[in-house]
Amino acid sequence: MKLLYTLLAVAALAFAGQTSAHSDEYLDTIATPHGGQMRMAGAYHFELMVSADALTVYVTDHAGMPVATTGAAGTATVLAGGKRASVTLQPAGADQLRGSGQFILDPAMRVVLNITLPGQSAQQARFTPLAPRPVIPTAAHDDGGHHH
Repeated sequence: MKLLYTLLAVAALAFAGQTSAHSDEYLDTIATPHGGQMRMAGAYHFELMVSADALTVYVTDHAGMPVATTGAAGTATVLAGGKRASVTLQPAGADQLRGSGQFILDPAMRVVLNITLPGQSAQQARFTPLAPRPVIPTAAHDDGGHHH
């Protein structure tokens, strides 16, 4: 019985280490392919780019490989400057979704994405795309061999 508890404890610790590698705090410290903010959503990574009136989302798997967005659908709820805007996201490019709308570029901006890829359940991710992010040199990351 003691061996069972020890094995369960070791498994729990190992799993906890894997999940923390994909925390929002961790993802905010890595350089993203397009310079946006990245979040984990189920089996995917969503990278959000924000401009004056448009949102672009790049979709990859956990290995950083592009995921086709043909047939995908999504919405973004943008909360900024005390206002709420809804942006419809549509496929645009092999691994992208894009949409435009009227919203304020505000450092306190929050964006909630809801994206459904073909044949998959909807995935949600929350972003603070204009908030300052820590900059840590790539060599300083100890990702335990985990690569994005």
